Amino acid sequence: MRSQKIRLATQLLFLAFLSWVGFQHQRVGGGPQGVPPVDALCPFGGFESLYSYIATGTWLRRIAPSSFVLFIGVVLMTIVVGRVFCSWICPLGTLGELSAKGARKLGIASRELPNYIDRPARYLKYGILFLIIFLTWKLGTLVWRDYDPWVAWMHLSAGWGEIAGKPWAFVILFGTVIAASLWIERFWCRYLCPLGAVLALGQKLSLIKVNRQPSSCVHCHQCHIVCSVNLDPESKEVEKSGECLACGRCTDRCPVEKTLFFRWRKKVFSSLAIGFMGLALFFGAYAFGRLSGTWLTFAPAPKEVSQANPADKVYGWMSISQISEAVGLSEEEVIAIASLPSDIPRDVSLKKIEGVDDEEVRGALSLYFEQKGIPLATTGETPSKNLPNPDEIKGSVTLQTISQTYNIPAEKILEEAGWPLDASRDKALKELAVLYNSEVSVIREAIKKLLRN
Repeated sequence: MRSQKIRLATQLLFLAFLSWVGFQHQRVGGGPQGVPPVDALCPFGGFESLYSYIATGTWLRRIAPSSFVLFIGVVLMTIVVGRVFCSWICPLGTLGELSAKGARKLGIASRELPNYIDRPARYLKYGILFLIIFLTWKLGTLVWRDYDPWVAWMHLSAGWGEIAGKPWAFVILFGTVIAASLWIERFWCRYLCPLGAVLALGQKLSLIKVNRQPSSCVHCHQCHIVCSVNLDPESKEVEKSGECLACGRCTDRCPVEKTLFFRWRKKVFSSLAIGFMGLALFFGAYAFGRLSGTWLTFAPAPKEVSQANPADKVYGWMSISQISEAVGLSEEEVIAIASLPSDIPRDVSLKKIEGVDDEEVRGALSLYFEQKGIPLATTGETPSKNLPNPDEIKGSVTLQTISQTYNIPAEKILEEAGWPLDASRDKALKELAVLYNSEVSVIREAIKKLLRN
């Protein structure tokens, strides 16, 4: 079982490191001199942005080239050694396993869904994958982000304001990734994970799979008992299924030597060898990205991006001087348009300046250029071709900014959303959402409905 201890240690290292990165990003910010954001380190983001990059040569906002490097690397490693990413690297998978281990220590018995529910339910993740990709490619925005449990985990250190802005992401994190795994281990991985759906297809094509030698099998069922996703290696299920995570629990538990093993053609591999091969391929993709210059954990420099509204080039990691260069305005004009103090530091990242919200700065500049007659860029169909996608409304912007951007009276927005008509026009939406026991998504939906009408 030494290999399982090494696997767990590896999982914990990835979880700890990435959690630290998330904390540091909230504290320092991103950009060339900052700490990578969650989107830059998520393989699924590379798949989400694939159509945008092929069609327009640009990444979706928040997506960086590094996520595409990781996506290609993870798919390749899955085709070679199976879903080692899921069993050795993925932090959400680790949280699910830890939850299950903790539950067993506390005496909570594991449960399994009946086969007539379990088998169809495993196809849910494919439906979720299709819906996410269809809407993302159609609308040109990361529609999954406000529901993504990985985004929620990486933003825990941002506090209650972040939770109020993306409540469903945290509900999914604590409900399906952690709490559900107290009874059904890796509930999220089995039934809901969209990246797992992609990798399940890769697992079916995997060169190396778990095989069983029927003649020496003693039918002790230990392999089935320890499987984290409730597969039965005594049948051909593991060989044919895309659900196998290549964790090696079953091969390590088998009491009869050379009966259950990983194999490619006539070559047999230990579970530890499979894990190390997967890690080598994963870090090999990272090394290739670094050596080839494609590993960038922030959006490409503004001059490399073609967008209709200069404000779309503004990011939180930028300083006033960098924003000035990106949008073609003087520093003084940027400060005046964004209503910033005249003595604001010009060479410090917006993320590092207390009291300054980068999304509000971007929103003010976007409104300025719109009023100058420059239409906002959209990569997909929205209710109005010349207005920003309502799904991109952030909890950090104010009601006044939203009202001005969409040219809709604040009273109408509040009425449609069911919020008090005397709500503050100058407070951030996420603060108002907490105050009225509501969600920022209510405002997004109200804007959509008003634009359609």
